[in-house]
Amino acid sequence: MTRRDRSPHGETDAAPAPEVPVPARQTIRQREIRSFAISIVVMAGVGLVTTTVWWTALVAIPSLALSTALLFRSWNRPPNPLLLAGSGLLGVATLVVTSLTYSTLTGPAGLAISAGVWIAHRPRGRLVLTLLTCLGIAVLAGASALLGGHSDDVYQLVVLMSITGSVWIVALVESHSQNQLFDLLEREKDNERELSILRERNRFAADLHDIQGHTLHVIKLKAAVAAKLQHTDPERTRQELEVIQRLVADTIGQARQLANSTHALVFSTELSNAVELFRAAGITTRVDRTDDDPGPHEAHFALALREATTNVLRHARPGEVTITSSADTLSVRNDGAGIKDAAPLRGLASLADRVRAAGGALTTDRDGDVHTLTVTFPTEAR
Repeated sequence: MTRRDRSPHGETDAAPAPEVPVPARQTIRQREIRSFAISIVVMAGVGLVTTTVWWTALVAIPSLALSTALLFRSWNRPPNPLLLAGSGLLGVATLVVTSLTYSTLTGPAGLAISAGVWIAHRPRGRLVLTLLTCLGIAVLAGASALLGGHSDDVYQLVVLMSITGSVWIVALVESHSQNQLFDLLEREKDNERELSILRERNRFAADLHDIQGHTLHVIKLKAAVAAKLQHTDPERTRQELEVIQRLVADTIGQARQLANSTHALVFSTELSNAVELFRAAGITTRVDRTDDDPGPHEAHFALALREATTNVLRHARPGEVTITSSADTLSVRNDGAGIKDAAPLRGLASLADRVRAAGGALTTDRDGDVHTLTVTFPTEAR
């Protein structure tokens, strides 16, 4: 789904619907998969080394393999019912066999992973389900040990099996909860970005009202006077019409300046607004500004900063933005350009034309996810 937003420059840019940043999501998923894969391999290795009955270690391997497949296939989607049922039944059988022989501590791992995946995707009651599952593992392990004639060691077996199972279940449920929290935080950041853009639109509307509201009212009064005097006082009518023409020309010029965002722009004000907008959107902002002022090109630097701020909020998902300015150079750097190249923005194209007409240059550079917009004016152009 694509939403089309109209910028203060009168242009329409396509803005993608808010979504979780792909690089961040992939990084989290890769780290979690790596952590769980290492844990499963270590669990299997411990089982092979510590087993007292060699064939029971082989029995535990299929359960670990099937539950691992279930875990990785159900990472960001509900588990397949058939795969979940098969993994759970095989986990129960493995727990019973390893408890009957009291030979390896990896017995509950397959069942715990399957149960953890199922509980993690439940909408509610996860704590109760976790406690009941851990209790079930303890009861099943204890009953199987008693049937196997290990009454003297049943307490130790129950404790060890319960710890192994509960660690896996809690780890999986908490991991899924953290992913949900991440999604929630990203949605909140998207809402902040939308509010920031809305505040920018309101500011533009207020500027437009200030420029044209009074002038249009005066034109209305002058037109009424001219209409009333057109037959009785032609000279006065001509004067009123000349005033109207001048007012219209002035208003058109002011509106054009506002559309180009060069109407009474102050770089310091735009810098403060940019920092406030970025921080409201949860973006870390760094400013490196020299003591020199932009001088005669202040309006162009202010305009470039406003355009860059709007584009970052609409089209990027950065964690940090760095703004660097000097007497002749302004650069805005963000680290959230994303994987796919963004479509060319007409706002930047028209801004580049205006900067070029004033003797400067606007360039953009991208290195991976880092995007940098730079505006420079040579010393001789000042």
